[in-house]
Amino acid sequence: MQTWKLSIKPDSSVPSNDVLAKCKEKSLIGVGWHHGYVDKHPNDLEEAKKIVIETWGEWPYELQYFLEDVKPRDHVWIHQEGKYYLCKVEDDQILYGREIDPEFDRYDLGHARKAAWVEVPAKFISGQIQRGTIAQRTIQRIHTSPRVTQMHERLFNELRQDPEWEPEIDDKELENLLSDIPHSCLFLLMTPDDVEDVVAAYLQSREWVLIKSTCFRSKPKFEFLMLHKEGKLAHVQVKSGEVLLEPSEYENDADDKNLVFLFSTGDENPYPGRSVRNVYPIQHEELCGWIKQTVWAITLPLKIRLWIFLNDRENTV
Repeated sequence: MQTWKLSIKPDSSVPSNDVLAKCKEKSLIGVGWHHGYVDKHPNDLEEAKKIVIETWGEWPYELQYFLEDVKPRDHVWIHQEGKYYLCKVEDDQILYGREIDPEFDRYDLGHARKAAWVEVPAKFISGQIQRGTIAQRTIQRIHTSPRVTQMHERLFNELRQDPEWEPEIDDKELENLLSDIPHSCLFLLMTPDDVEDVVAAYLQSREWVLIKSTCFRSKPKFEFLMLHKEGKLAHVQVKSGEVLLEPSEYENDADDKNLVFLFSTGDENPYPGRSVRNVYPIQHEELCGWIKQTVWAITLPLKIRLWIFLNDRENTV
């Protein structure tokens, strides 16, 4: 079972949200390249390839992935119109042109696969899926571990039965379950906002006070500023993914009254280079240890994701 990102935004004469609605209505996922099927209809994939190549001069990678690499039971994530959808491919059947819809040409739906849809509320969306669905390509693989895939399978099954489903969380039990989770796995479940929230909460537990007015994207070098009762100011930089933060790049921002705190979820040595006075990289062990001992300070959406992930203990990370 693999996980994919798909954008249903073909070159159609109707708005893309209408194309999305058509796919949902018919329990399909689809892509374009319909033009060759206006006067021809393939009987199988090989004939479809010939028609597409005759029309476009190539067999696009999007069609190869969508028709050849995506398999039954694969998960396909769609993020459009501000909503997330998880689709599960039902079988090997491929629909072409008029098999999809009598007005397939208006919708630019040349190729489709049968799939069941569920809408997934944003609180269930991990950082890994959030990052994966913003990729520019029409279709792209999202590499997930077997355990994360199983978490998504549970989400699909629960939400299909009850769109309002949400697990009941026991903070004490969650704290026990968190004790063995690897740092890298924890970060995969966290969105960029989750990471910023946790770093801010951690520093506030160290007697730093958040200056709310500094939490704006228009200040690109630092995510926010914090004050300490000793009169010091903290400039905080937080990065998700594999971004490296070199302390030396912040040397001119730091002095005895202006401290710099850095945090990156990067896997190996996220703070390369020499150490710098008054620049403090926050180590993974330090932050994750605090998270595991301070479950009450985790936001509810992150708690929900952690609870679902950790309560399926039959699978391995």
